[in-house]
Amino acid sequence: MIDIQIIKEGIGDTPRLHEEVYFFFIAHNHKGELLTNSQHTATKTIIGRGWLQPEVEEALSKMKQGERSLIKIYHSPATKEFYDQYEIEIIRIGRKKNNPWHLEGEEVYDRALELKGLGNADIKQQKYLEAQNKYLESLNLIKTEYCDRELELSGQLRSNLSLTHLKNKQFELCIKQASTVLQAQPENVKLLHRRAVASIQVDEFDRAKSDLKLANQLDPQNEEVIKELQSIGEKEKQIKKKQQERAKKMLFGE
Repeated sequence: MIDIQIIKEGIGDTPRLHEEVYFFFIAHNHKGELLTNSQHTATKTIIGRGWLQPEVEEALSKMKQGERSLIKIYHSPATKEFYDQYEIEIIRIGRKKNNPWHLEGEEVYDRALELKGLGNADIKQQKYLEAQNKYLESLNLIKTEYCDRELELSGQLRSNLSLTHLKNKQFELCIKQASTVLQAQPENVKLLHRRAVASIQVDEFDRAKSDLKLANQLDPQNEEVIKELQSIGEKEKQIKKKQQERAKKMLFGE
């Protein structure tokens, strides 16, 4: 059970289902003791996602942009003796109008999926830079979402980005994206191999050997992993030889 008292009137319409709402709040119990607040950063929610206490979301769904209200949430419908009180002010409903991705609710996820598909098509045509740009745009759309499907899509996009970075010889970026996904998927053989290949290119042989050995344990028949394991020793010798030659030249001259 809730009571809503408007302190300052808002403007426009109330938020629709799946629409973003940005708001400041401060909460006290019935004794006036501080419970929590948004401090200096606006809190974001999406109506209908269930991210908030149901009574708070119910109150937000009835408010307008710019409105400030006092909301009392009673602990028991039978008595109004015990309650929590929220002072809430909505500062924005929906995405900023000057945002080039002015999408709402399900449209955001659908657009992110569309961009991923376009990137995959570019990969098939070996257009790795074009694919990379589409994956990054897609990732940027969902980077503030924390539902299971967005997290799953984020992992897929980062995995694909690691491939485009490798093909574009952006080895450190490849390692970064692969490492992010491997935190959640430590037995992903494809990403272990990809990170190892990139690590070799930046002379990180210990990490490369560790990734390749784990990948080989997980998938002993993987020919790409076997080939890289067989050649990494020779590559390391070649790099060390070149480093020694450079050091000798610096010490004794040409």
